[in-house]
Amino acid sequence: DSKSVLILLVLSAKYSTFSVPEFALDKTYVYKYEALLLGGLPHEGLARAGIKVSSKVLLSAVTEHTFLMKLMDPLLHEYAGIWPKDPFVPATKLTSALAAQLQIPIKFEYANGVVGKVFAPAGVSPTVMNLHRGILNILQLNLKKTQNIYELQEAGVQGVCRTHYVINEDPKANHIIVTKSKDLSHCQERIIKDIGLAYTERCAECTERVKSLIETATYNYIMKPAAAGVLIAEATVEEVHHFSPLNEIHGAAMMEAKQTLAFVEIEKTPVVPIKADYLARGSLQYEFATEILQTPIQLMKISDAPAQIIEVLKHLVANNVDMVHEDAPLKFVQLIQLLRVATLENIEAIWAQFKDKPVYRRWILDALPAVGTPVIVKLFKEKFLGGELTIPEFIQALVVALQMVTADLETIQLTASLALHEKIATIPALREVVMLGYGSMIAKHCVAVPTCPAELLRPIHEIAAEATSKNNIPEITLALKVLGNAGHPASLKPIMKLLPGLRTAATSLPLRIQVDAILALRNIAKKEPKLVQPVALQLVLDRALHPEVRMVACIVLFETKPSVALISSLAGALKLETNMHVASFAYSHIKSLTRITAPDMAAVAGAANVAIKLMSPKLDRLSFRFSRALQLDFYHSESYNFYKRAKKICSGSSSSMSSSRMTETATIMEPFRKFHKDRYMAPHGASKAVSSGSTASSFEKIQKQAKFLGNAVPPVFAVIARAVRVDHKLLGYQLAAYFDKPNARVQLVVSSIAENDNLKICADGAVLSKHKVTARVAWGPECQQYAVIAKAEAGVLGEFPAARLEVPWRLKVDHKLLVQVNPDGTLSIQIDEDILSWIQKHIKEE
Repeated sequence: DSKSVLILLVLSAKYSTFSVPEFALDKTYVYKYEALLLGGLPHEGLARAGIKVSSKVLLSAVTEHTFLMKLMDPLLHEYAGIWPKDPFVPATKLTSALAAQLQIPIKFEYANGVVGKVFAPAGVSPTVMNLHRGILNILQLNLKKTQNIYELQEAGVQGVCRTHYVINEDPKANHIIVTKSKDLSHCQERIIKDIGLAYTERCAECTERVKSLIETATYNYIMKPAAAGVLIAEATVEEVHHFSPLNEIHGAAMMEAKQTLAFVEIEKTPVVPIKADYLARGSLQYEFATEILQTPIQLMKISDAPAQIIEVLKHLVANNVDMVHEDAPLKFVQLIQLLRVATLENIEAIWAQFKDKPVYRRWILDALPAVGTPVIVKLFKEKFLGGELTIPEFIQALVVALQMVTADLETIQLTASLALHEKIATIPALREVVMLGYGSMIAKHCVAVPTCPAELLRPIHEIAAEATSKNNIPEITLALKVLGNAGHPASLKPIMKLLPGLRTAATSLPLRIQVDAILALRNIAKKEPKLVQPVALQLVLDRALHPEVRMVACIVLFETKPSVALISSLAGALKLETNMHVASFAYSHIKSLTRITAPDMAAVAGAANVAIKLMSPKLDRLSFRFSRALQLDFYHSESYNFYKRAKKICSGSSSSMSSSRMTETATIMEPFRKFHKDRYMAPHGASKAVSSGSTASSFEKIQKQAKFLGNAVPPVFAVIARAVRVDHKLLGYQLAAYFDKPNARVQLVVSSIAENDNLKICADGAVLSKHKVTARVAWGPECQQYAVIAKAEAGVLGEFPAARLEVPWRLKVDHKLLVQVNPDGTLSIQIDEDILSWIQKHIKEE
């Protein structure tokens, strides 16, 4: 209405008088700056870590749109203690290390309240540049003269994010109040880096449903009128990040940053740049530096890394002889942190000092792979080639190191040189570890750098081509597994040369190679589904191919999250399918997808529902002697009924476990016969196996000798997750593993370390003979409330080797699953009628 329009016009006119922040050419503006960064849990009485920065900030104009900024008397304090009772302490070592850089003025562009490019000499590190960016970020003000409430996309340290402005004028105090808030979850160019998640898959739909990361920043300004604009009299910034990876009800990890910038005075002395070339250093956006890797645990003070390494080593050796000491996990993490800080020369000296002392040697070799720096991989390479490491030591260390190391180009080249080294080529097991690690490292690098070049895989492509030309089956298999680990789209063409049906030569390759070639497409399918979909669909529908090849191709096809049109096309073709194994497998796989609850698979589940309605109803009635896909799916959020879902999974209504090794099964159920105690194969026609009661009784006898092995023997290893409350009460859990060698028994015990909590989980396993294994899992107070026993044994089914698994479910029904090993190496699965009737009964109940 007219009244509303009039009010808006008045408001617009009201704010048309002020302009952007002013920094006159002939003046130096002095501000007092303080910043605080803290991370940890938000509750008092728990450990937190952080840093505090205080300094004077001098701002001086060089030209109309170019300015200099210099820090005066910067001080850094660190915090690592129990919040809030412990004080901040001066970070003298860090301050002195950065002192020279902090004195260097930086140059920046500034026009109409917007920060442009930033310039600094080459000697200013990314870390110090980020400190300056944090201050400049406060000066970023997109002020509008005609509006007092508005929203825009604003560039800042965190990226280009949605920003909301509110402007108010206080005539009595003669100042203007500006408030802006940023939703850091809605940024077009979010500056973010995921660390340690290279082997996980991002689920955008999941984060939309349940926000595990909530981020916001609020800025408050007090502006005073100046000659040609406004003067920033005071600015406060508060930024908060809440992270709850498991959707915790009672709070989450939190990182908070606070900044204040307060005007002090105006000086006449200008800021002078140093005599060095000022290079373009980007914009306001944060720059990721290459700081020392840190583990998210309470940090330790490092004054003399080599001396502290030796001290921690001696403590671990002295206190972990007969029993694992309670502080062993913390000390081990400290050892890793110290090794990350140490130089290569330091580590070389420590290795030379302790390499001939077996216990020390073991601790060093356990800790070094977890350091996660390229230096360690290079160190292991040199020590192995120099004959200082045994093959088992090198393999064990390398497996961990290749998983933990930062996957940059330097490390990938180093791994490639290892894979192609002539000494390693003579040791098949070691070469396989290096090759597979090489593929995984490329995959990890490509997660961080999506534009990773195909050139990284050239050595593996060449190996695959040469092995194919020589028909070297083991080498082809290894190359395919490496390409599968890497999952780079550039490998699609080399892999397709080994796919059956797409090339005459490939069809003559062993079935195992054909299957491995299709499986190598799985990771590529997740990145480039449109490239893999037509290839996989063609393989599924090619009736000239082996059924197992077609079933594996079906699995890969659904890794691409196909559309409803593609799944419907597949359903139409399966209605006319003549091979019942392929039809049964594909139908059961599609049906299992209809029950998937993960948010990122919602579209596929809907398409699967449509396809099931299009397919022949008779496929739903095929017996278990035809191949089937069984898929276990579980997605849990805070609002989801955990118990109901778990009940469905246990009762079989959400089946799972995709298997590609199921082929033709016998139509007649042969009796399962155990192996004779003195022979690997019993003669054909031997009597049926006796009851397995003797297995249980002998296992119970072993358990009666010692219920808890921890009462008699020290653990093989122990893992303790511990938190200390403000009242010094312990919370957490301990996992301990024990080995009883005379009885070939292994026991895992998970127990609470909190006072008055006797809940435990006990897992026991024993090898009763070379053909029989029994396991028992119990839980509850002192592991006495619930228990499940499983028995597995090898034998024969007819004239073929087989295995049997028995699980007494709900302590009443004994279920048996038979797995037959066919002459071609594939498996056939037979399930007795008791299980089928039991599954059908409980599905109907649901």
